Amino acid sequence: MRLPYTLIILGLVALGVLRTLFSVIMATNDGGLTPTIYKIGDPVELIVNKVESDVTQLPYAYYDLPFTCPPTMHKKPLHLSLNEIIRGDRKWQSDYKLAFNRDDECSVLCARKTSKEGVESLKDLIQKGYVVQWLIDQDLPAATTFISTTDQKKYYASGFPLGFIDEDTGKIYVNNHVMLVIRFHAIDDYNFTIVGFEVYPKSVSDYHCPGASKDYDQYEVVIPEDSNELTFIPFTYSVYWREEFDIDWKHRYEMFFHNGELSNEVSSKFHWISLANSVGIAFLMTFIVYLILTKIKKTDENGYDDIYNDSSVLMEKNNLTREDQTKNSIFATARSWYHNDRSPLPHIFIFLISMGVQFLFTIVGSLTISCSLNKLHNIRHTVLSMALVFFILGAFMASYVGTYLALENNKLVSRRGSLKNLVVNSTIFPIVCGSLLPLLVMIITIALNSIIWAHDSTNALPFGTIVKLVTLYFIVCIPLSILGGSLAQRSNQKDYARLRSDSVKKNAFDIRKSFDHNASHLTSAHGLKALRNKIMFHLRRFAFDSFTLMVILGCGIFPFIIIYVELQYVYKSVWLEKTTFYYLYGFLLANIILLCFVICEIAIISAYLMMTISQENFARTWRWKSFQISSSCAWYMEFFSLYYVFKVLNIRGFSSIFISICYSLLFNTLCGLAMGSLGYLVTLIFVRRIYKMRYQN
Repeated sequence: MRLPYTLIILGLVALGVLRTLFSVIMATNDGGLTPTIYKIGDPVELIVNKVESDVTQLPYAYYDLPFTCPPTMHKKPLHLSLNEIIRGDRKWQSDYKLAFNRDDECSVLCARKTSKEGVESLKDLIQKGYVVQWLIDQDLPAATTFISTTDQKKYYASGFPLGFIDEDTGKIYVNNHVMLVIRFHAIDDYNFTIVGFEVYPKSVSDYHCPGASKDYDQYEVVIPEDSNELTFIPFTYSVYWREEFDIDWKHRYEMFFHNGELSNEVSSKFHWISLANSVGIAFLMTFIVYLILTKIKKTDENGYDDIYNDSSVLMEKNNLTREDQTKNSIFATARSWYHNDRSPLPHIFIFLISMGVQFLFTIVGSLTISCSLNKLHNIRHTVLSMALVFFILGAFMASYVGTYLALENNKLVSRRGSLKNLVVNSTIFPIVCGSLLPLLVMIITIALNSIIWAHDSTNALPFGTIVKLVTLYFIVCIPLSILGGSLAQRSNQKDYARLRSDSVKKNAFDIRKSFDHNASHLTSAHGLKALRNKIMFHLRRFAFDSFTLMVILGCGIFPFIIIYVELQYVYKSVWLEKTTFYYLYGFLLANIILLCFVICEIAIISAYLMMTISQENFARTWRWKSFQISSSCAWYMEFFSLYYVFKVLNIRGFSSIFISICYSLLFNTLCGLAMGSLGYLVTLIFVRRIYKMRYQN
């Protein structure tokens, strides 16, 4: 079969070229990032970004808040990458004046004049646990310092609290004074790099900078009774520079990675143990597949099936002759499966396979390229951008696979003189295969984006970004889809041209007549009822029966065990980014490769079980069954996502909960499509291999 080899070659070539390109760029540019060298007295720019909370998952731009000091006229917003826009960043230059290695014990930023609505907003954000995100020196986050309870070492959490609530009195205070402690590392006597940015927020009632003193009054947030009354909030800051001897510029992110739950050594061992557990599961599945393949090969060499163990006692007990056994053989089952072209809803099935291939190409490709960037800074900041690039390029792979599968199905259809699937030869079918998933994701994203827009959150994509994505869809995705479909049609041109030509001459008039009849028939109420019954009939044919449900529950748990640990860390990074940075992308890629490997083996095992059961219904629905079984891990992932949203995050607010559930459902659905597509393609290869072992001619 040419499809898997062509697909593998195209994928490996694309990954190899892109990986080589990025490796060369990284090698010539020190990983894409070079440290900024400072001298004593050089100006250092502080960037304000946003405020965010784990409770709502709705960040807001720092300068959009009605109670913060607004920027002066000469301060401008910074250009944002696509990765930063997706994460909801809104970077601005600030009016904080910092000079390298020059301490500043007290400076006044402003006295913010705030209305009653502004004070109410401030109080609401503090109650929801919002933290402030600032940056310095090439995206080094401002950090709150903690001491780990496991090894008594210092670690960082990104951001600092906007305010706090007194547990004894219930009063709310705003952190309007910040003590900035900037740590630097000396390259030599004259050149330095910044390796740490610690923020110690305090609430102060006036323009006094308390320093290390605890004898000062705090600024309580009190909502004025009069709606026209204005409130003045003083904002001050102090700056201290401290030299760091143990941490250099290349390792300055390590204290963010150490989140205090586990030490670095224990965390690394934990991931290695998880990876070893995944390898053990893969070896177990490999052993089972080896036994199956050995048994099939032995059966082929003997010239008959030993499914019934060829025992005379069993054959007499079941009243089976050699001819009966041959009819029920695994080779005959493979032949009936392979030649059966009456699969329910074949075009919809092919569309699902195409979408799964596109998302699988996105995940594996983006992680492969990102892991080629050997600097942790680059990996964290390029994963989303690489995912978008591969998501768009995946239109070619999806179109190629979908068109190829449709053409293979049409060969079977054409043998019995039917032309119901010849639409694949048009340009529309490849476009749908390659561009359907980006279109659906874009529509869902815009719909959810409108909800985020209503809350004025920075997670909402700007209108200009949406226009660019739509333009990219028409300029890149659709042409790539046409190209992929054209190559697939060309690869099948010789085999398919004769069948298509004969069928067109034989049935062109009958098809036109049939279309006219169906169009008039569907306009009547009886026709609509017949159409509904036909759809329900197809749904019942591949619905979850007891066998499929049992196999799904059993087969889905093994892939989920493989991905569970890394999935938990990824969820922490996505939803708890201010306290957790994910950086073990190598472990994630290794586990995903093992996951794909195990899914392939589960697909083979489940296909063999269905062949041995040899139900007549499986001949029509084996494609859907293999897809359902292979995608079963997605159900466990979705249940875990719901548990994480409601039990771990404790998100409040209907909009926040709805958006989180929708995005997790979208992600897990795409993962299910990817796993189901991979499993089906492997099952197809497995069935064809068995078929050719006995019926090569």
